[in-house]
Amino acid sequence: MKNYLITGILIILFTSSCVPYKDIVYVQKNLPENKIDTTAYKIQKNDILYISIKSANETIERLFKTQNNSTLTRSNTESSLYFEGYAVDNQGFIELPIINKIYVEDKTFKEIKEAIKDKLLTKQFRSLDDIFIKVKLAGIPYTVLGEVNNPGTGVLYKEQPTLFDVFGGAGDISLVGNRKKIVIVRREHNKLVKQTLDLTDSNIVKSPYFYIRPNDIVYVPPLRQKTWGTGTTLQQSISTTITALSLITSIILFSKYIK
Repeated sequence: MKNYLITGILIILFTSSCVPYKDIVYVQKNLPENKIDTTAYKIQKNDILYISIKSANETIERLFKTQNNSTLTRSNTESSLYFEGYAVDNQGFIELPIINKIYVEDKTFKEIKEAIKDKLLTKQFRSLDDIFIKVKLAGIPYTVLGEVNNPGTGVLYKEQPTLFDVFGGAGDISLVGNRKKIVIVRREHNKLVKQTLDLTDSNIVKSPYFYIRPNDIVYVPPLRQKTWGTGTTLQQSISTTITALSLITSIILFSKYIK
């Protein structure tokens, strides 16, 4: 009877301590064939914009010369982006030279470009055919916490970055990170929204939360293996099982000794 009990305990320890292969593989099965939603991003309060205005028109070029010289590159620090970019205030406005305030909340980059052109035309510029306006997010700041190898904050400088860009910068998810319950906390229309995603599901690419937005918080919860304090690899599981076997054997021998 005792042998059966020991065997049962060891089987439970061994099978429950390893992290299953299916729990650590990203985007299992084929990607969906239907079109992925790439809806244009709409500006939110507290976003920071990079706006460049250039023209062959000497008057326009001179007016925005200082601004155009403040080119933002990957080498810029987060603090320089904060001070040199145009922050969207609590009323949804940004303030530009000559143009003054312009409302940008819930507008796309294309809509902001058109709004800037309209504002310039009201400033007695007759033609804007030769003007070039660039509007981008001045980096996408994020925070990643939980079971990643390098938790912390970061800034992404690319179009439509994804969760994989975040985890790549964080040194990947640890073996005891729960890839099936990734939590995204995002501010939408002045409210915090929480969404849970499964990185092993190929349909994740259809979720708007798969694409990182400014100031997203990404949290990776632990698997139960970490809570139990058992091994995550086969070698660790074997070591844990041997330790448990030694402990059980010692208890049995000690119980016989004291009888």
